[in-house]
Parts: sequence; C-alpha cells; structure tokens
Amino acid sequence: MQLNLTLILFSLIFMFPPGKFVSSCIYKAVGDKVVISFDDAKLQEDNELRWIHNQRRVYWKKGSQVKHSELNTDQYGSLILENVQKDKSGEYRGIIYDAEGKFIKETLQHLCVLEPVAEPIVLVECVEKGVNLNCSAVNNDEVVVSWMKNDMKANVTHAVLHVTSSELKPGDNFSCTVSNQISKKSAKNVEPVCFDTDMSEKRFLFGLDLWWMLVILTGGGSFLLILVIICLVCVCRCCRQNKRKAKRKEQHQLVSLMPYYLNRLDDQQNPASSFG
Repeated sequence: MQLNLTLILFSLIFMFPPGKFVSSCIYKAVGDKVVISFDDAKLQEDNELRWIHNQRRVYWKKGSQVKHSELNTDQYGSLILENVQKDKSGEYRGIIYDAEGKFIKETLQHLCVLEPVAEPIVLVECVEKGVNLNCSAVNNDEVVVSWMKNDMKANVTHAVLHVTSSELKPGDNFSCTVSNQISKKSAKNVEPVCFDTDMSEKRFLFGLDLWWMLVILTGGGSFLLILVIICLVCVCRCCRQNKRKAKRKEQHQLVSLMPYYLNRLDDQQNPASSFG
C-alpha cells in the first residue's frame, strides 16, 4: 500500500513540476477581452518570458528585449487577447526564467472561445400518432437543450421532442431553452394543434383522406351549382330576347297589312264605286 502511494506521488511530481499550474477551460465569448495570467507571479525586468499557443510561440521577451510578439502582454507578464475569435481557442503555456535561464514558474491554461447561442424557435411538425417539436438554433455539440411543458421541466435534452397523440392535450404549451458556457436563451411558448394523426383511424375514399374528399366534393358541387345558375340565367335572357324579336316582327307585319285591309273594307262599303 505504501509503495503504491509513493508511485502516485512520483507520478504527480513528474506530471506537474514545481511552479506549473493547470486550470480548467476558460470560457469566453467571441469579441471578449481575455487575460491569461500567472496569478501571483511577479515578472522582473531581467526575466525571460515565453508564451506558446498550441505548440506555436506567440510571445518571447528576454530581459528588456522583445524577440517575438504576435500578442501583447502587460507588466506582470500576463497574455492579453483583444477581440478574441474562435481560432484563438486552445492551450496556452506561459514560462518565466530568470536572467541565468533558471526556471521560475509555468502556467498551462486552456481557452474555449464560443459563439453566444441564437434565440431558438420551436417548430411544430404533425406526424403519425403525435407531433415532433424541433428546437431550432441547435447547431453544435456544445449547446445544451432543455424542454418545458406547461412551465414544467421535461426530462428531455434532445433537439427534437416527440409527443404522442395520447400525451398531447388541448391547451398544452411547450418551450425549449438552449445554452452553452457563456449564454442562455429561451423560445416562446407554442401550443401544437394537430388533427387526428393516427393513420390507422383515418377513413379513406378513393385513396384520399375522407375529410379532404368531402372538402373537394363540397367545393366541386358548389362550383357546378354556380355554373348551372349562370346557364339558366343566360337561357332565360335569350328566351326573353327571342320573344321580343317575334313580337316586334308580328307587329311589323300587321302594320304592313293595314292599308290592304282598309281598302277591302272601303270596297265592301261602296260597291257602286267599283263599277264606275
């Protein structure tokens, strides 16, 4: 037992040499200012300072002479990142040596730069035997999703929540929340309304849903009825016009025959005049 403890202690010593400090990930939002420090270390004027980002040197100062500078530091040796972007994520190692090159202190920290989550929207999709609720704005693995049903937390952490027809009651409302290490936003409540989506209970006519078939037949019947009414109106108007034309023709013929009948009447009343 004592031998095992001794081995563990030696392992820890070799893993974390004196003056070295390892921290968990530092989460920052895109655009933030980040300062990575040595904590209580005091940088002397003649010290040597090195900063390495993912095995790549980004700063090196020896005494008062700056030999390499891709990033800035302050008087205490802390590394400063202005308007940090996602490509600056990763491991940062800072090392301080004295004027003779003797190791003084080291720090190792991990930076995680994240985009703030977008405001989510709950999208409703009616499916067989229920409804699928899709929480949008979930675009990477670092986003955590939680669901609320009627203002009570649901035990679901997936982007898609499936609710069966038997579980869905009128008036039920749902909302999702997305979050990461730097931000958190919630969607507005939605009340999914889906008609009976159980395909086994649906009735069909000629391969179509009976409800839609009734809608189509009703609409078609109304259209035919309107056409019949329009045709009847046109026929009636034509009949009236034909009757008017026939009456006018008859009146015209009577007028043209009036002189003949009047002459015959005069001849019958005055027979002597016809013999001279």
